[in-house]
Amino acid sequence: MAVLSKLPHTAGTVKHRLIAIAGNPNAGKTTIFNALTGTRQKVGNYAGVTVERKTGKLELPSGEVVEVVDLPGCYSLAARSPEEQIAHDVLLGEAVGEQRPDKVVVVLDASNLRRNLFLATQLRDLGVPLVVALNMMDIAHEKGMEISSEKLAAALGCPVVPLVARKGEGIENLLAELEDVPCNQCNCTGVPRFIDCLPSTLEKPVQILTEGLSSSHLTDAETARSEALWLLISTLEGDDPAKITPAKVALARRVLHESKLSTRQVRAIETSARFRYLKDLMTAANAVEQDLPHRLTALLDRALLHRVLGPILFLTIMAVVFQSIFSWATPAMDGIQVLVDKLSIVTNQSLPDGLFKQLLLEGIISGVGNVLVFLPQILILFFFIGLLEDLGYMARAAFLMDRLMAKAGLDGRAFVPLLSSFACAIPGIMATRTIAARKDRLVTILVAPLMSCSARLPVYTLVIGTVFSANQHVLGVFTVGGLVLLSMYLLSIVVGVTMAAIFKKTILKSPPPPLLLELPTYKLPSLKSIMLNLMDRAKLFVARAGTVILAATVILWGVMNLQLHPVDTSAFDKARIAARSNPELGNNGYEKALAKINCQEAAFKLEHSLGGRLGKLIEPVIAPLGFDWKMGVGIVASFAAREVFVSGLAVVNGVNDGNENTSSLREHLQADRNPATGAKIYTPLVGISLMVFFVLACQCMSTVAIVRRETLSWKWPIFMISYMGILAWLGAFAVYHGGKLLGFS
Repeated sequence: MAVLSKLPHTAGTVKHRLIAIAGNPNAGKTTIFNALTGTRQKVGNYAGVTVERKTGKLELPSGEVVEVVDLPGCYSLAARSPEEQIAHDVLLGEAVGEQRPDKVVVVLDASNLRRNLFLATQLRDLGVPLVVALNMMDIAHEKGMEISSEKLAAALGCPVVPLVARKGEGIENLLAELEDVPCNQCNCTGVPRFIDCLPSTLEKPVQILTEGLSSSHLTDAETARSEALWLLISTLEGDDPAKITPAKVALARRVLHESKLSTRQVRAIETSARFRYLKDLMTAANAVEQDLPHRLTALLDRALLHRVLGPILFLTIMAVVFQSIFSWATPAMDGIQVLVDKLSIVTNQSLPDGLFKQLLLEGIISGVGNVLVFLPQILILFFFIGLLEDLGYMARAAFLMDRLMAKAGLDGRAFVPLLSSFACAIPGIMATRTIAARKDRLVTILVAPLMSCSARLPVYTLVIGTVFSANQHVLGVFTVGGLVLLSMYLLSIVVGVTMAAIFKKTILKSPPPPLLLELPTYKLPSLKSIMLNLMDRAKLFVARAGTVILAATVILWGVMNLQLHPVDTSAFDKARIAARSNPELGNNGYEKALAKINCQEAAFKLEHSLGGRLGKLIEPVIAPLGFDWKMGVGIVASFAAREVFVSGLAVVNGVNDGNENTSSLREHLQADRNPATGAKIYTPLVGISLMVFFVLACQCMSTVAIVRRETLSWKWPIFMISYMGILAWLGAFAVYHGGKLLGFS
């Protein structure tokens, strides 16, 4: 196909014609975008918002190269969300850094034509040159619909191209239509535009606002009328106010006040009138909607939306997704870790000892490795999300979970991000993009790190094995370790849901989100689109989290290795000499003794490093929780990644090869005593206090980096760290002192 041919090297320096692709969610818009641009795509964000911007290059059969932008999917241009605002602004050339499109391809789901024509007629009102891509013609025929593309084209006054995009049918015809250089405005022959035949209740306020916009020179004369209607139906205040200039907002509010109308009333009038208009339009186009049930959809929905069987099947599907993030990613994660380890070995053997070598090994290589190891989990999560979305199941999942999530004031779509956060909060936070309302998205982002992620497991495993008889059976079936572990997960769920409800009623107060869903027909997914999406996610993840995490890890490495004052390590040198000259040790004994001395020296240096001094400094703050300064150092180190707490404890306690399953580390911790009182430091009560702290604290720089990128602000990451830190301290304090009052130790 012509779209796959190689671009000339000069393509990046030439200003190309811009073609925008618009349409409803689930109409096949992204499938058409991928078919046109292939792998030559770029993903970023529109200026000042978190809405994704996908662009690509398309080489037409004539050899002309044009730029294609995939607009956010939306059902209407009324600015009630950032996605709708961006779509409107791009189409009118008002988006920062965006040129006005020369042509707009509006993708319609032919099997749901009237609903999809709602957006198409709004685009037509703007006067932009349109090409209608009438997609999913196969499903429309199966539902008994009769659509004449020629008569629909005559009614709309623009080309109409029938398509089955997932099979590639009709793409060549679409390319041919895109060859034509459009005139400045669409051909408005055929049925008059809706904006030109408004009902009387809308005509007067629209006319007054049109005159105000024109006389104030706030918009072009040719778009003033459509812009006036857009302003009257857009959200000027509330959960996600449209970012409209103050002058336009003032004019629109004045007209609404004088007309004694609210935005809600105008929107209701406009919607009702437009659907009556669409009925006339479809009659003129000789489009017959019989709306026979889609056989496969009807058959599957009997089970998947069943009152009892539906939730069971949903939980089964989610269990597969959840387990895959845990288990299927392990080989790839292990492979990445092996590559990082090999790179560390090569670097260690190639460079002379010194500070630069330590920085490279422990800071840079380790920092990048800690980021990349999450990539398989993210790709698996987004593979399933893409697969389920393309199949048409995700809307049904949100429908099934809406009642439960609504009790916490959350959108039903928040369930999947929160569920995936049990594997890792990073993909969970990235998955919140499916939530439309900004405040609901923020609430989900803020509570996602409370879900007990897999990075906490090493901490739980170490502590449970240290302070409990983990394998002791309870009721003959359960074990102490399993029940304690289960309690940590249940605690994370209860606290997460509680905090979500608190946020929804306070700082992010908004009404419970109504779930307005269109349940699409089931269809085979486009694997090409899914794989292209995975490539985009991989690039975004590495680019967005890698730089921030790398910088944070290097800083943390410096804190743990920087000596404020020279330390005397001659005692360890003497110990090595003594071990070397001791004939009773032998080679094997000497190696073990040397390793122990090295670890003791590392612990000594760490105690006197900036990090060690920080541990001593924060000891008064964490002492009420039952923690000592060594735990404080581990907690500080765990901000790079929670599991670093284990290796941090091993280093600060002088234990070689420490991990959560190393008996020597557990034995050392069990034997650790308070130097002042001689009492054991690691007791069951301290262990529970420590685990509760890790359940509630935000100790993951990669999560903080993703929140910063997703919210485009440091305000929310700082708030998240603060509220979770306070919550963790209060939770651990309550457990420790409450347990002591009850007589536990």
